[in-house]
Amino acid sequence: MYIPDARELFHTMASLIPIVQEVLPMIMPASISVTRSADILPPSEHHTSGDQQADDRTDVSPKTVIPAAAPTPAPTPAPAAEGPRVISRDAIVGQAESMCATVLIVKPRSSSLIHHNGEQETIIYVTSGTGVLLAQPKDEDEQHPERHVLGKGDFAYIPAWLEHQAVNESEVEDLVMVVVRSGSAPVEVNLRSWGGAEVKEGRS
Repeated sequence: MYIPDARELFHTMASLIPIVQEVLPMIMPASISVTRSADILPPSEHHTSGDQQADDRTDVSPKTVIPAAAPTPAPTPAPAAEGPRVISRDAIVGQAESMCATVLIVKPRSSSLIHHNGEQETIIYVTSGTGVLLAQPKDEDEQHPERHVLGKGDFAYIPAWLEHQAVNESEVEDLVMVVVRSGSAPVEVNLRSWGGAEVKEGRS
C-alpha cells in the first residue's frame, strides 16, 4: 500500500485551503454585528449645538476619555466645564481581523492630543460639526502643521505613522467623527508635541 510522504501531504493540504475558505462561509455563515448608536453615545452624550447642553457625562468609561491638549494653533480657552472635552467610544472593535471603527467627539474649543496610529491606516468621516485636522509638517524647517478643514460629510485618509491632531475651533458645536482603522483594535500613540516624546496614558 502506497503511503505519501510528509511533503506530499503538505502540498495536498495546502491545495485544499482555498476550497475550504470558499466552502466554510456556506457551511458556517458569519453573522452581522450591530452596535446601536445609544450604546456608543448615550442620550446625554449626543453632540450638541446652539444653546443645547450635554451636562451628564458620568457614564463615560475612563478608558474612553482622552486628555485634552492645547491645539496648534490654540483656540481661545474654553470656560471651565464638567466632564471630558474629548471622548472616544468603541463602535466595532475586535470583530474583524483587519478593521475597526470608533467614534471621536471633540467638544467646542478643544482638541485631541497629537498622535499617530502606528502601522494602521485610518479613514475619518465627519458626521457633524466642523473641525481642523492638523498633520505633521513635511519639512523639518516648517514650524506649522498642515491644516485640513473638515465639515459634515467630508472624508480624510491618514497614512500609517503620520502624526495628526483633531481640533474643534467652534464656540458651540461638537465635532463628531467616525474613525476606521486597518486593525482589529485601535492603535493610538499620543505625543507631547510634533515629533515629541510619547505620552504613556490616554487615547485619541
